[in-house]
Amino acid sequence: MRKVGAFFILFTLLWLACQREKSPSASAHLTYQAQRYEGRLLNDWIALTLSSIQEQHLSPPEAARVLGYVGLTAWEAICHGVANSTSLSGQIRDYEAPAFDPNRVYDWGIVLCTAMRNVLPEVLENMPNNQRSALEVLAAAQEDTLVRRGISERVRQDSRLLGGRIAAAIAARARRDGRIGLRQITPALPPRDDGHPQYWTPSAPGQTSVEPLWRQVNTFVWEPNTTCLPPAPPPYAINSNSSWYLQAQEVANIPKTTANRLVAFHWEDGPGRSSTAAGHWFNIARQLLERGGNHLVDCAQLYCLLGLAAADAALLCWSVKYQYFLLRPITYIQENIDPNWRPSIFTPAHPEYPSEGAAIAAASAHIIIRYLGDSGLVDRTHSGSLLFTPDGGPFVLPERTFGAVRQAAEEAVFAPMLGGIHFRRSCEEGRRAGQCLADQLLQRLQFAR
Repeated sequence: MRKVGAFFILFTLLWLACQREKSPSASAHLTYQAQRYEGRLLNDWIALTLSSIQEQHLSPPEAARVLGYVGLTAWEAICHGVANSTSLSGQIRDYEAPAFDPNRVYDWGIVLCTAMRNVLPEVLENMPNNQRSALEVLAAAQEDTLVRRGISERVRQDSRLLGGRIAAAIAARARRDGRIGLRQITPALPPRDDGHPQYWTPSAPGQTSVEPLWRQVNTFVWEPNTTCLPPAPPPYAINSNSSWYLQAQEVANIPKTTANRLVAFHWEDGPGRSSTAAGHWFNIARQLLERGGNHLVDCAQLYCLLGLAAADAALLCWSVKYQYFLLRPITYIQENIDPNWRPSIFTPAHPEYPSEGAAIAAASAHIIIRYLGDSGLVDRTHSGSLLFTPDGGPFVLPERTFGAVRQAAEEAVFAPMLGGIHFRRSCEEGRRAGQCLADQLLQRLQFAR
């Protein structure tokens, strides 16, 4: 009798096992929880992206766009590996996530690795061979490490397929966002003349205006020409009691002390100097996440928000820049205050108002503080790098220590004024716009059901 009972129990267990094989559980996709993966998997991809942006000398809006797509890829690749989480499909303009089968088992590290491996060449246009090689080496090393932890070949292939489908959906969105067509257009820009003395003009020989049509690129979340826009600047004036003159005089009178120069140099993120302002704040986040040992889900969500905020902030600022087309401090000061005055850092080749760096600093800090708190940090983004300035060089930059993220952001917002390339109102209005965009993203995007 006992033998019969034991046989019945064994038969029942085998039958249930067969049924599970035929009809997998609806929670099969959570076999490997995304929280179990180290944040290093994503941090390494961010580091590769930032170095590629710097090597390619991408312009600020180009770099912000790339980081927007990289951030979106980070979250989309792992969102189904988090209980009660959801894709941003339908929340991001013109993005539809691919179909997802919850009855399969996925390794979320391999999904992420495959998605990044395929998205980066799509958004980092014309990647040189050395960057492609670095990408392939990182992808192969990560996948090999994950496989050696012990997964079946079926899980590996299912994970690769899902990562590939996510990458294809994001790359399709990138091809439709309006960026590609802008490369074929060279617009005629309004000249600075007696009727438009406030218009931007190149401050160095051979300068051409950067991305004058960027406003035609699709945003991710921000509704263009609705909220968060800076106000119209005051009418142009050169009399000594006008706001124009007073703000220019403030910039001209900033002492070129070592302390002020170090601030300006640390936040000078022009193309090739670093991965631009957007990349600088990504790198600050990466340093904080690595210090805190945060897991993959924390990293993916934070990078996603930072990327979307940077992309939309750059688009907002570039839209306003080419709406008002305002000249830089160097032009106003040399014409009206001191013909021999020069800024501490190089003046960028695009209109002055508002400061895109201030907008991105304010938005990024707002998001980082929400997720990681307002802790102190040591920013090593420029540590050891060489800087050539209008006054000479090279100068070797040190790391910079801040008591809080908010302190770093405040310094970043006004650093362009200390460097002589922005007026105060541009920094202040950029900060307001960035904070407004960050609030919108935090309120509108739902990462959980």
